[in-house]
Amino acid sequence: MASGKESPRQKMIGMMYLVLTALLALNVSQQILKGFVAVDESIEKSKTILTENNEKIRLAFEEYVNQGNYEAKPYLLKALEAQKYTRLMNQYIDSVKTLVIKETEKMQKADTAHLRFMKSLDNFDAPTYMLIGSDETKPKATPYSARDLRNKLTLLHGNLTSLVKDMQKYSETKIDDKELAALEQKLETIKPVDRDIVDDGVKMNWELENFYHMPLAAVVTNLDKIEADVKTIESEILHVLSGAATKSDVRINKLTAKVFAQSPYVQVGQAFQADILLAAGSTNISADRMKVLVGASYDSASHTLKNPGNAVDIKDGIGKYEITAGATGEQSLKGVVVYKNTKGVEEFYPFEYSYMVAAPFSAVAADNMNVFYVGVSNPLSVSAAGFAPSDLVVTPSGCGAKIKQVGAGKYELEATSSGTCMVTIAAKTRDGLKQQGPPKVFRVKTIPQPIGKLLNRFTLSTLEFTPSELAAIGGLGAESMGFQFPVNITVASYKVVVRTGSGTLNEFDIKGANLSPQAKEAIKNLKPGQRAWFEDVKVRMPGTTGLVPIPNITIKAKG
Repeated sequence: MASGKESPRQKMIGMMYLVLTALLALNVSQQILKGFVAVDESIEKSKTILTENNEKIRLAFEEYVNQGNYEAKPYLLKALEAQKYTRLMNQYIDSVKTLVIKETEKMQKADTAHLRFMKSLDNFDAPTYMLIGSDETKPKATPYSARDLRNKLTLLHGNLTSLVKDMQKYSETKIDDKELAALEQKLETIKPVDRDIVDDGVKMNWELENFYHMPLAAVVTNLDKIEADVKTIESEILHVLSGAATKSDVRINKLTAKVFAQSPYVQVGQAFQADILLAAGSTNISADRMKVLVGASYDSASHTLKNPGNAVDIKDGIGKYEITAGATGEQSLKGVVVYKNTKGVEEFYPFEYSYMVAAPFSAVAADNMNVFYVGVSNPLSVSAAGFAPSDLVVTPSGCGAKIKQVGAGKYELEATSSGTCMVTIAAKTRDGLKQQGPPKVFRVKTIPQPIGKLLNRFTLSTLEFTPSELAAIGGLGAESMGFQFPVNITVASYKVVVRTGSGTLNEFDIKGANLSPQAKEAIKNLKPGQRAWFEDVKVRMPGTTGLVPIPNITIKAKG
C-alpha cells in the first residue's frame, strides 16, 4: 500500500484489492489441491493393477515349478525373497500414510481411498511436523519420519541389488547380462538421492523436497507414488526371474545333420552303408545337467553306476571326447551319459562304439612303369589312409628328383640321374605335418638305348627291302625297342653310304631324320644284292645333354 495519508475512498479500494487477491489465491490453491487428488486416484488405480498382475505372475511361476520344472525353483525362491522385501516396504509406507492422515484430519481411522472427501487437504503444518519436525535444517529421524522412510528405501535398494548380483554367482540362478544391467538401472529409481537444490536459503535434501511445507494432498500423493514405484520394481523382478527360469529349461535349439556309417572303411567292390539323420541338441545343456562318463558302466537292475568313469567336457550339450591313438587294431569306446531331467531325476544312457586304429599308411604308385626314368615326367598316384589329397605333402629325395602336382593325388616326378629315389608322404594334421608310413623306394634308370627304324622295322643286323619298299624310304627313325614308356627320341644326324654296281661307295651326310633327295635317289636305285649303310647315327633323347650314338643299320635290295 502507498505511504502517507489516504482518503476514505482510497482506503476502501485498497481493502477490496486485498480481499480479491486473497480470494484469487484461495481459488488457485483449491484447483491445485483438486489436481493432487486426481493424480493420487490415478496412482491408486495403477497400484491396484500392479498388485493384481504381480500376483498373477507369482501364481503362474509357482504352477510352472509344480509341474516338474525343478530347474526354475531357484529363480522362484529368489523372486519370493524379493517380493517379501517390496511388500514389507509398501506396508511401511501405508503405515506412514495412515499416521499422517490421522494426525492431520484428527481421525480415529484413516482411509486414503477417499482423499477427495478429506477436509484438511491444504494443511501444511501437521504433515511437515510429523515427517520433518520443527527445524527443517535438522529433519528428525524418528520412526515413520521422512528420514526413516529414506533409510528404509535405501536399505530396500541395497537388499534387492545384492540379491540379483548374488544370483550371478551360481549357474542355477544366473541372469542374462543385458537383462541384469537393465534391472539394476531400474532399481536405481527407488533409491533416494539428494539433488542439492537451494530454496529460500535452505539446502533441500530428498526429505525436504518431497515432504517439507507440503499440503496433505501432496504428501499423500508422493507417498502413493513411492509405493507405486516399489510395486513396479517388484513387477520387473518377477518378469526377469520368471523369464530366466523358463530359459533354463532344455529346449531344442540346434539341429545338425549327422552321418552314422556301419564302417568308416570299405574296400573296392563293397557297399558303403550309412544312416543320415538330423541330430537335435540344446545349447542350454550345461555340465550340471548332463555328464558324459567315458569308461563308466551302468547296472540296469539297480539303476546305478557301477564304475564312475571319467567325465569329458560338455559344449552346447555335446560331450567332447579326444584321445591320442596308441595301439593299432580295433578299439572300443564305452561309457554312460547321465542326464538330469526336469524333475531332477538322473537318467542313464549307456553307449558303446568301436573304431579301428591303423599305423600311418600311404601308397605311391608309378602309373606307367614300376621304375622311374631319367629325363622324363614320370606320372605317379599318391594317397594316404584317412586324408584327403589336398592334405598331403609329397617330397622326393635322391637322383636330383623334383616333383609337381598335376591333379588331386596326381603328380609328375623328374629325375636327373639314375640310382635310387625315395618318396615321402606327410599329412597335415592339427599337430603339424605327420609322416604317413616309411618312404617309398623306387629305382631310377636311364632310358634304354634306342635303335634305328626304317619303315617301322627295327634291326640289329641287315634289313632286306623290295624295290617298292626302297622307293618308300624317306628317312630314319629311332626308338627304344620294347620300351612302353612314352618318350620322344629324334634323329639328329647320320651318314648314308651306298655301293654302286661298279663297287663305288657314295656317301651322303644327312642332318635331321629325313633323307636328302640325292640319298633317297641312290637308295631307290639299288639293284638286287646291292647294299646301303646308315652309319654314325646320332639322336636326341630325354635325360641327356648331348647327342647319343645308336647302332648302324645295313639294308640290302631284294632280287
